[in-house]
Amino acid sequence: MVINKKGRLYNIAGMKIKICSSEFAMFRNLDLFVCEDHSEIMLEMVVKANSKISEPVGFLLINKDVKWVAISEGIYSHSLYFCDEETKTILCRADVNYEWGLAEITYLKNCPQAEGMVAGFLLEIIFRNRIIFNQGVVIHASAVSYKGLGIIFTAPTQTGKSTQAKLWAKHLGAQVLNDDRPVLRLENRRTRVYGTPWSGEKRLFLNKAVELNAIILLEQAKENRLKGLTLSTSCAQILPRCFLPYYDLEIMDKCLKTLGEMLLGVPVYLLECKPDREAVDLVFRAILNRQKYL
Repeated sequence: MVINKKGRLYNIAGMKIKICSSEFAMFRNLDLFVCEDHSEIMLEMVVKANSKISEPVGFLLINKDVKWVAISEGIYSHSLYFCDEETKTILCRADVNYEWGLAEITYLKNCPQAEGMVAGFLLEIIFRNRIIFNQGVVIHASAVSYKGLGIIFTAPTQTGKSTQAKLWAKHLGAQVLNDDRPVLRLENRRTRVYGTPWSGEKRLFLNKAVELNAIILLEQAKENRLKGLTLSTSCAQILPRCFLPYYDLEIMDKCLKTLGEMLLGVPVYLLECKPDREAVDLVFRAILNRQKYL
């Protein structure tokens, strides 16, 4: 891959990313994460426009909104592309190597829809997979930071993750790190939670990280109750909330080992709750009580 375009550096979840492109307007959502440190770049991408994008040749792994093809020749191992629903024209395509550290994205010239997919869709997929090789995982959750404490709320969609995060912000003045897709990363055998620029429709995120002190699984209920979960129950409940590499057993094993080590050091609770202050206080007291004995 020949890099002959202007480069810009970003630091997302402690991972340095270099993007080479002649056009950076499409990456405005990454502005909070711009950095100047050129050391230890973990993901390098070339982004270019073209008047026509060819269909990759290989084994079709996924045939949904995004097509995912395994490639057997050349420096790339995977190709992902997105087509216009009506014309079937390929709007954008990403080719990546096995460890997701090298990528080339091509998008359709003079097509705003394609430009929007580059940073808001393809780059996120590449990031999710690359972070696995750096002891990280993206999880579907709302993450908050309160006086150095990190808490994530996770559950199926429409259960109340964002509501609980808002309650912490309202009653305790907590900061929302990311309202939809934060990163958990293992660093020196401790887990940190990071904000990322991908946070759903509300675009609520910060470029900040704190140590993770609790994972809260949510269930709606008429009364507020909180209970600690065993490791086996925690794993069974949390895995469906993570963005996992089902396409490759070796990468999946790497991801599961990281998650397993995280869960050995971070308590997991089930919060059956109403959307009120009492639910906030239950979690807060549990975290404070645990901190006293650490």
